[in-house]
Amino acid sequence: MKNIALLMLVFLCSLAMAQKSTDNLEGNWKTEEGFIVHIAKQGDSFNGTVVEKDKVILEDVSFSNKKWTGTLTKPKDGKKMDCELVLEGQKLKIKVSKGFVSKTLIWTKQ
Repeated sequence: MKNIALLMLVFLCSLAMAQKSTDNLEGNWKTEEGFIVHIAKQGDSFNGTVVEKDKVILEDVSFSNKKWTGTLTKPKDGKKMDCELVLEGQKLKIKVSKGFVSKTLIWTKQ
């Protein structure tokens, strides 16, 4: 009986965390470094621009295979990395990966 309850709990949590194509990523987001990134829909995808620098750092974010993916550019050196985005309320979790290395950034809705 405990196993069934545990499985149900895991299933319900996975449903709560599921991303939807109707997620609204638009708006201003504060990065961990304190910059404001304005995310706007352009065509079928979203792009994000650092407001203070007028520089695009988040590109081609689109919904496919039940997840949001795109490209994040490091402002310091211009390196591009694949990323996966997860919207959780007022938090945007961005998992960036390059090769075998990955890091999760958390941006907060303003």
